Amino acid sequence: MVVSPCRSIRPIAAQLCILFLMVTAMNVSTAASECRPFVLDLLVGEPVPVEEMLEDLSTVRLVYIGEIHTIARHHEFQAEIIAKLAEKGIKLALGMEMFSEGQQPVLDNWQQGKDGVDSLIGELGKGHWTNLRDYEKVLVQARALKVPIVGLNASDELVRKVAREGVEALNAEERRLVPEGTDQINPSYDRLLRMRLRVHRAFHEKSLDRIVLAHALRDEIMARAVARFLDSPGGKDRVMVVIAGSGHLNYGFGVPERVERLAKLPYRIMLPTESGELTLSEEEKRQSMPVHISHEDLRFIRAPIADYLHVMPLKEEQDDLERREARR
Repeated sequence: MVVSPCRSIRPIAAQLCILFLMVTAMNVSTAASECRPFVLDLLVGEPVPVEEMLEDLSTVRLVYIGEIHTIARHHEFQAEIIAKLAEKGIKLALGMEMFSEGQQPVLDNWQQGKDGVDSLIGELGKGHWTNLRDYEKVLVQARALKVPIVGLNASDELVRKVAREGVEALNAEERRLVPEGTDQINPSYDRLLRMRLRVHRAFHEKSLDRIVLAHALRDEIMARAVARFLDSPGGKDRVMVVIAGSGHLNYGFGVPERVERLAKLPYRIMLPTESGELTLSEEEKRQSMPVHISHEDLRFIRAPIADYLHVMPLKEEQDDLERREARR
């Protein structure tokens, strides 16, 4: 398996869709018509109706939805889940990696108005999430449903300084922003992160200790923001949907296990598959190098990557089916 920047490891379950299509399809035309997403319950080991998954999600306080930041389908899936949970009468909150805690006043002000995301980007200034426009449907929908949107992340400046210079380089004020317990990293998570981070050319010949700690800093600060909101008067009766990169959520590592340490709240993790849809910019290609992570390499984890996978057929397989159908 070749990994690229910003890419979560594609779980083997993504391959199951092709088998599913082969079994159910009687001919190319039927197979092409069946190339649609489905939900796989990774504990049951079977596809399940979306409604069954939603019923399960309605029983917990936290719903984590992972993503590859630049895949549009992932954001559409997030908006769909939020809408369907709201239809069930569940009082929701939306926690987002895409905003730092320090940006909350700007985010609150935007939620009170009717402007589009371009207005929010302008108010945030230079420090906004790079592709924030891709989240417009999620953000506008949450505002229309009166779902409070909560910024979870650490400031980029703090994380970059830890990654480049280490905690020892922080001044007294900056050190106070690093929560106690940040350096307590699950050894399996540490091992997984180090495998994945080798995809970045700049990290290949360097020690990854500071990079891993910076990643853990984001996890810890996001986890504390989640736990704090759900314990606040405005959050006690709400279910929080957390949107973050899959690398902060998969296998229950990162944010979920740190929230669990702070507050014993029932949760579910949902991940959409990448399925070959990720495309890299020329700059990302220059900054990356191929890294092969096999099924065998990941067996040490011995846990499902999530509770539910939203599975899309592999793009190359889907494209091939469509080409074959067009030739008929």
